[in-house]
Amino acid sequence: MALNTAERPARRPPEFFNRLAALILRSPLHAPISKSLMLLTFTGRKSGKSYTLPVGYVRQDDTIKLFTDHNWWKNFRQTAPVTVRVQGKNLTGTALAMYEDKEVIAEEMRTFVQHLPGAARAYGVTFDAKGQPNPESLRQAAQRFVLVGIQLD
Repeated sequence: MALNTAERPARRPPEFFNRLAALILRSPLHAPISKSLMLLTFTGRKSGKSYTLPVGYVRQDDTIKLFTDHNWWKNFRQTAPVTVRVQGKNLTGTALAMYEDKEVIAEEMRTFVQHLPGAARAYGVTFDAKGQPNPESLRQAAQRFVLVGIQLD
């Protein structure tokens, strides 16, 4: 029997959630959420405006990976400088979106939801009876989501 964590499609979080998450992530009280949420700050490629968003992430050494289906990823079609606030620390790096190689995106999504199983529902990923991500749900997620990799300085 498969465990279905994706009964309803994910929706964009309400603006007040993003503001509350950003407030907490900037505060000394960040610890309960900052292992899975960080603040991503970047400059819009067309507008020149600075944007800061709370996003789910997985970090391995000097690499951070995240997924999105929101249009802001287009700012990273080419490498672009970013600032991230990770576990109470501001770090700089370079971000690049991967959106064409769906097999790589699906495999990275597998690793991501294995590290953060609570995020699976947001991506529409389900798990089988053994607790492994369902390959078909990973393929479907890879069609919808973009992988953004950040190489920290």
